[in-house]
Amino acid sequence: MTPTPVRTTARLLAGPPPIRPLDRDGFLDTARAALRSRPVLRITGPAGIGKSTLVQALADEARAQGVTTLRCAPGPDDSLLPYGALVDLLAPVGPESLARLPAEPRAALRAALLRGPEPTDGRDRLALRLAVVELLSGLTADGAPLLLVLDGVHWLDRPSAELLVYVAHRADPLGLRIVSTERSGEDPPPLYPPGTLELAVPPLSLSGVEQLLAQDAGPGAADLPVRLLRQIHEVSGGNPSYALALAPHHPGSRHPDDRHPEGRGAADGPYVPSALRRRLLASAAGLPPQTRALLLLAATAARPTLDLLRAAGVADPAAVLAGPERLGLVGTDADGAVRFGHPMQRAALLDDATTRERLAAHTVLAELVPDPVERARHLALATPYQDAALAELLSGAAASARTAGRPDTAYELAVLAVERTPAGHHADRTDRLLDAAGFAVDAGMHEEARRAAESVLATPAGPADPDQRVRARLVLLETAGQALGDTRGLIEAGLADAIGNAGLQARLRLWAAVRALLGGSTATAAEQAARAAELAALADDRSTRVSALGLLATVQAMRGTPGDAEHTLALALSAADSLAGPADDRSLMRRQALAELDADQVVEAHARITALLERSQARAGVEDSLATLVALVRVQVRRGECAQALATAERCGRLLTDADLPSPLAAYAAALAETAAGTLDRARAAAGAAVDGSTADGDRLFLIRALGALGTAQLLAGSPDGAAAAVESLQRARELGAAMELADPDTVRRLADLAEALALLGETAEAAEVLAEARSLTAGWTPPWGGGALAALERAEGLVQAALGRIGAAADALSASAERLRGLPLPLELVRTLIAWGGAERRARHRVVARAALTEAAGICRLLAAAPLLQRAEEELDRLSPGERVRTAMELTASEQRVADLVSAGATNREVAAALFVSVKTVEGTLSRVYRKLGVRSRTGLARAADIRGHELFTDRARDTPLMRGVRTS
Repeated sequence: MTPTPVRTTARLLAGPPPIRPLDRDGFLDTARAALRSRPVLRITGPAGIGKSTLVQALADEARAQGVTTLRCAPGPDDSLLPYGALVDLLAPVGPESLARLPAEPRAALRAALLRGPEPTDGRDRLALRLAVVELLSGLTADGAPLLLVLDGVHWLDRPSAELLVYVAHRADPLGLRIVSTERSGEDPPPLYPPGTLELAVPPLSLSGVEQLLAQDAGPGAADLPVRLLRQIHEVSGGNPSYALALAPHHPGSRHPDDRHPEGRGAADGPYVPSALRRRLLASAAGLPPQTRALLLLAATAARPTLDLLRAAGVADPAAVLAGPERLGLVGTDADGAVRFGHPMQRAALLDDATTRERLAAHTVLAELVPDPVERARHLALATPYQDAALAELLSGAAASARTAGRPDTAYELAVLAVERTPAGHHADRTDRLLDAAGFAVDAGMHEEARRAAESVLATPAGPADPDQRVRARLVLLETAGQALGDTRGLIEAGLADAIGNAGLQARLRLWAAVRALLGGSTATAAEQAARAAELAALADDRSTRVSALGLLATVQAMRGTPGDAEHTLALALSAADSLAGPADDRSLMRRQALAELDADQVVEAHARITALLERSQARAGVEDSLATLVALVRVQVRRGECAQALATAERCGRLLTDADLPSPLAAYAAALAETAAGTLDRARAAAGAAVDGSTADGDRLFLIRALGALGTAQLLAGSPDGAAAAVESLQRARELGAAMELADPDTVRRLADLAEALALLGETAEAAEVLAEARSLTAGWTPPWGGGALAALERAEGLVQAALGRIGAAADALSASAERLRGLPLPLELVRTLIAWGGAERRARHRVVARAALTEAAGICRLLAAAPLLQRAEEELDRLSPGERVRTAMELTASEQRVADLVSAGATNREVAAALFVSVKTVEGTLSRVYRKLGVRSRTGLARAADIRGHELFTDRARDTPLMRGVRTS
């Protein structure tokens, strides 16, 4: 007799509340898919990586879906207890279920579960297997789902392991699923049948570690310096257990400097608690003293090698390290580099050493390492005393590290220089603290930079001189990002301190220009930039003069005076050529590239930006690198390098994640790339994030650009809802741009998109006004400046004509746009024009011309992998199929057809206006054209025409669109 299936009991459902694992969504998605298709899933990973948390999450989800779940979680002591895991696994199964088993298997199972005497006939092993299979079979009867969770198979006792091997190999016929966890490097029982999928648990990302500490490590974790957070992530290797142990505010972490972990010193990473050190180094306890000393030397070196250890006096370091290598503590690569099994082992060795041992190791390395920067670092750590000569040496080494593109190392050395500066040397100490702040800015460590600058401004003893206070305020300006709205007081206080110092005044005026530009005043920005250039010339500060002239050229271009911009940019380039040394101005190179982009010299702009990345990225700070990458995305999109634009946008995101810097720039880059090659949904989401970030920062200039990206992504959806949303976004950008007096090609392109969206909604009169405004902005342009923007205007004019039913005029304008674009390297703009042209010709029933234009557009999209535009082209081509329904004797435009559909269904003019996001006046005008084309005089005649001619003006499909839901029908 088949036992009655046991349904989920209260005990099966009991347990901790559902767990939401951090940073593991992708892993859980893969695990869920595996459990749907395979009987057994094997999850592996090192201790503390979060295996139990993940299987608990899977079990919680299964229970919530009504799946009976049995779970065992043996520990180290349980491996010696026969059937201990089986007892744990079947504990929720009640006695009534055992009672339904045949007598002999029931007796064997009761004995194993310590619920009855052990059988004496010697067949208990086979009977026990049959009993467990019969019991599980009953639980899955009638298709009832069952999940076995074996959390820690490396601790299974041998009898339970043998039994579960038997069950696992029969999991599929039994209709059950098994998920197990196993520690990497262990030798578990052969539990897994063929087809088992193994998933290794990935480490947490930096953001995952941050979330973990904020969630579990106490309220102080939110105040951790970004640098310490990055060190915790690096040393823990993304292992959640290790990361928690390293957090200074976690209950398991105890050390004297608990409240100020960064006070351990610039060179020190997170502290490894003694209990964890003992566990990590347990295998090394029996190693000879010489071997442990060599391990400490390797742990102390930044890049340990066999050659370095041999130079330290060890004749055969490979032989000495053979023992630790067998224990998994270290390994040696083919090039002789020595690496540790896990970064935690290296950190544990350093924290386990005495102060004397660490000083000795640094002393040895200071004599041996060939890199002068690294040598200075070891010398400082070997001499933990204030010393003026050492501080000077460290300051020079920090500058060398920065020049070599190592801002993190430069910051560390600069802080060491501050610590080694004698107490009475106030001016030197302040200068070095400001140097450290500057290096922190380069490394993206804005929190550390601000702390250093604020300490200079707040020092009660040995106050900073006026020049130093200005430098501190300049650091605070640099770390403000795009949010410069609240920095007016900093600039004014700085100018008061900088009286008599033209160089410092020039730098502050330059920041005032940037602040004015982001705040929405191009006139003030131009005035301040020109003043900054004059002051820089007086001070012979050529670098600041180059930056000021470059900014002034950019503002002049934005205001639609390309001749002035070209002249100013030439002055900036001349000044840059006169600079001594290789200190090229990266900002100026970007401005050159973007000026070339305005002139549609896309190939030249691409070459310049690429050269900038290749030549100077190693020396560039985080924000400078980000600005260059965003510029590259803009160029790639205009050039039609769609896949490359997506990859570059991803680099922007990674750069910000690594530096832990918020910025809407990366979201803007993602929006541009997704519109070209990804999905419009993701493009709209990214553009929305850029809009929100720019709004929060008070950055009006970038807000306009983000709104433009959002409007384009909304418009390309091709729907009335999308067009209405695009009008809202682009109208907002129009108003902001007018307030800023913008008249550059980007502004004209945004206005062209706005006119196109209005035409799609049938608002042709307002669209014409927008086009007239755009044309007025181009009056001061000189070729080849803005050719692509003029083509966009011609495209929009053609679409407005098409919306008015003037197909001949529409075709002429769209043909002119295409002809202009064929002479420019702007393939995606050409595609947009071809799609518009094809659609207009289709409505005029010029099928041959329409098909040619749309086929060309689709071919370009396929070549460039421009997915969103390809979809639009294919949708238009589908409407040209031989079976396409002929709707009217004279084809209605798209906006006319939508109005006719709604009116023929019984909607009032006001309801049509609300549904299409247009005015009632526009509906009335459109309806008049529909009556005229169809030869009718009323709504009744419109409905009758649809019935008599069989034109199906209102299809079943149209009735089911979101547009019609809620509109009254008769």
